[in-house]
Amino acid sequence: MGMGVPDINIIVKLRDLGFFAGERSVVEIGAQQMSGGLFTNQDWVTDCARAFGVGTRQFSGPSGGRIAHGDKEALDAHAPSTRELWQWLGFSYASVDVDGSPGAIPLDLNFAETPLDMIGKASLVTNCGTTEHIANQVNAFKVIHELTAVGGVMMHNLPAQGYLVHGLINYNPKFFWALSAANGYKWMFADFSQSSVTYPLSPDIIGELAVFDKAAAERVKNYRFADCGLVAVMQKLYDLPFIPPIDVPTGSKTDIEELKQRYWTIFDRDRFHALIEDLERAKSAKRK
Repeated sequence: MGMGVPDINIIVKLRDLGFFAGERSVVEIGAQQMSGGLFTNQDWVTDCARAFGVGTRQFSGPSGGRIAHGDKEALDAHAPSTRELWQWLGFSYASVDVDGSPGAIPLDLNFAETPLDMIGKASLVTNCGTTEHIANQVNAFKVIHELTAVGGVMMHNLPAQGYLVHGLINYNPKFFWALSAANGYKWMFADFSQSSVTYPLSPDIIGELAVFDKAAAERVKNYRFADCGLVAVMQKLYDLPFIPPIDVPTGSKTDIEELKQRYWTIFDRDRFHALIEDLERAKSAKRK
């Protein structure tokens, strides 16, 4: 899992908007490494130094490697951790990972509860190519929600199309629209990108199809795929328990009491909006 120049550019934009002015803390979902693009052109270093008021410096690491598929480079096993980058910018650093990465807090995001001493502490939580490997999406995004401080930011940079043998999940924008609607998140930035390079279906997939339908296996050999990525950056505004996203039309109602309780921010929007108004009034009074 690697952090690249586009991710750093978003962090700079957020800082320019006034985020991370006080105490800074980041939690990475999946211990990240610095991708090769960060070493080939280091203009981003100057941008970071200006935005965060730190001295410039140089970062070194492997700048090129084999192509995994399309135009995506496989991350070099010796690429440095992002820990040094975050600490340079004045962030206290932590990561959660199940793979035993050095210094990472071992959490199985399919089942693990958020550590009590980490709840609501992070001004930034980054998910740059991790949750697509998690089967239990509800638990993974619940942990992200709970790690994030009120007023903090959650940054997701994830696969949206292609990546056919990369992870377990590809995302679409609707997932994040539903996630933000259920939890009252504020959108800060969004992007959708597509690689200009296409590639054929993986031989592993073609081989599986051939077991059942040789004609289908021949047909799909002509298919071409391009990797797409989705970026969703959202601010957590309220100290409320996490509500999973649910895919229903806006304004939907239900007579099932269990669903009313579980997804109350969606099925009882009047109650949710009234609570938000109360919370906003309390914030305003506190500022005065």
